Amino acid sequence: MLSLSKINSASRVFLASSILIFSISLVEAIYGLIYNSSLLIVDSYHGFVDASMSLLFSITLKVAYKRNRKYWALYNLENLGVLISSAIILFLVIDYIRGVTEISVEVPYWLSIITWISALITFSIYYFERRYNWISVVKSDMIHSKLDFAMEIISGFAIISENLSFNLMVILSIVSFIIFDTFRELKEAIMSLIGANYNGPLKDEIFKALRKANINVLKIYVRRLGSFYMVYLIIGLPSNVTLRRAYKVRKKASKIAYSFNPVISVEVKIVPQKSIPQLVQIRD
Repeated sequence: MLSLSKINSASRVFLASSILIFSISLVEAIYGLIYNSSLLIVDSYHGFVDASMSLLFSITLKVAYKRNRKYWALYNLENLGVLISSAIILFLVIDYIRGVTEISVEVPYWLSIITWISALITFSIYYFERRYNWISVVKSDMIHSKLDFAMEIISGFAIISENLSFNLMVILSIVSFIIFDTFRELKEAIMSLIGANYNGPLKDEIFKALRKANINVLKIYVRRLGSFYMVYLIIGLPSNVTLRRAYKVRKKASKIAYSFNPVISVEVKIVPQKSIPQLVQIRD
């Protein structure tokens, strides 16, 4: 189950990382434009993507911490932010690719220090995020940070090398990573906004846990709420069941669903059935 105090702490970590990443990315963009360094410019685009996502994750975690339904519309802020930032970043990347023929590899060696400072910031963020790796969104960002760290270290050496082929290879790798990551985030944001039913591993895990507890689940619906999930369960019980028994089953089912850490909301509906075959569960 999600620890609210740790969620609040994780929210602050993401906010701090957003400020740090945005600051170093702005420095990369400025010096990249001054010295016409394609590596710095492309890496700054990547940094702006990461800074935007960290800020959105911070807001989402803060909403999750409050666990108040009146704030739940803010979960869509993450998705809307992803859509807007994705459109801007893709436009910038595509526009920059058009001018990649003007690439300059003869830039001051000390510019590599900027990318290595960025790598140091990325590593520091990864280090602080480790204590929250039980939160799905943090665990996902940690994997992302490892790739960022490796890419930034390589970028620094590419600047020093002044090798055109090596620079082009690194630039294309960063651009490919940006485009792939942007489309992935874009797809998830759209699915969340339209309220699509989630049919991933989480749904199967909840189903298996409920089945193990001998709870007769007729339907399971899982919907994304930003980086979290809302679970809706329909449970069948005999029509002559006591109110006390129905309450216990409902509470047990809710507790099981909440035990999965990406789940932020659980709704359980009890429906009467005249005859229920033992251990019959139906999933959509």
